[in-house]
Amino acid sequence: MRLTRISNTLLAVVCALSAAPLVFAQVKAEEAHAATAAPEHSAAELAKQTQNPIASLISVPFQYNSNNGAGPTNTSTSDLNFQPVIPFAISKSTNVILRVVMPLLSAPLPNGERTSGIGDTLTSVFFSPSKPGKIIWGLGPAIQLPTATNKALGSEQFAMGPTAVALMQPGHWTLGMLWNHLWTVSGASDRKRINQDYIQPFINYNLGNGLALGVSMEATMTLKAADPWSGPALVNLTKVTMLRRQPVQIGMSAGPYVFRPNGDASWRFRFTVNFLFPRGAA
Repeated sequence: MRLTRISNTLLAVVCALSAAPLVFAQVKAEEAHAATAAPEHSAAELAKQTQNPIASLISVPFQYNSNNGAGPTNTSTSDLNFQPVIPFAISKSTNVILRVVMPLLSAPLPNGERTSGIGDTLTSVFFSPSKPGKIIWGLGPAIQLPTATNKALGSEQFAMGPTAVALMQPGHWTLGMLWNHLWTVSGASDRKRINQDYIQPFINYNLGNGLALGVSMEATMTLKAADPWSGPALVNLTKVTMLRRQPVQIGMSAGPYVFRPNGDASWRFRFTVNFLFPRGAA
């Protein structure tokens, strides 16, 4: 068991390190391009790009979530997600967008103690037209790696499946939905196999000067479960600003769990800091 946990930790570290060179290479390329480009993007333009999960924008978000009010003792769980988004072109007509979500978790154990560590890592790869029409879309695979350092923090399952996103951005609005479905490919035989959908509809209204207000749902549906739905509905407030010369988006979200199977948390609170690396104008 100890050897398995060590190997899972090493796998998680390898995932993070493998993404790092792509992030830094793309950031350097964008900085070089921006140095010879036209004026910088406005805060309003960057705000709309951050609302597009497959925008041609390198972003490095750190997202803290606190889930409160679970079970009869009102216990809480928390996580800090490191989730870089790295777009790059593979042809004149097609972009690839790599999205990684690696969580650091803190959760209660049945004996009343708490455990902390790395959770399972989700990697999504979207193929998207480089010049989309009114509907912006992307398709590709999603892969969940069993990188949890404690079995209480993960599924011990290797899972994969399709993922897709579609959205429109008319005027000040952004309206869209992100979806994936994961099936277990292999994993621990004594753990529940994964067969679930993740559905995230979202609506944002841009108020100007990088300030935006939005609502979203983060719903998970476990197929063949007696109570299949779980997830919160969130109200989001975000602002794009500058830390010296670095564009940063700061956001806060809160909302109730609309679906609460098995005494799950009743509320989610979120704080996000998102470092942005925009392309220079062509």
